[in-house]
Amino acid sequence: MKTFRCPHCNRDTITFKAKYLAGLWQVIHCPACRGRLCANPIILAIAYVAYCWALAWFCFSALFQGSLLPLLYLVPVWLGLDFLNIQLIPLARMKPRPGQA
Repeated sequence: MKTFRCPHCNRDTITFKAKYLAGLWQVIHCPACRGRLCANPIILAIAYVAYCWALAWFCFSALFQGSLLPLLYLVPVWLGLDFLNIQLIPLARMKPRPGQA
């Protein structure tokens, strides 16, 4: 499975699952150096605008058309946005918590 580079130690140690969780505004830790990481918050906020836009677009299309077909179209669009979220949004270093080395 693909791994991603840790900005702290520059090793490919971040798993796919951890990178996905970072895209959900979670703080993750590098297994090698225990550095705190998150997805870049500015780029992640822009990505979440795209998620909200897609959700609103397809839900209102379903409402106005009186059909559930646009909701079916939402699934591949959402999965595509998730793929872009995981592949393109860089990880950012976080400072250690006070009292931690």
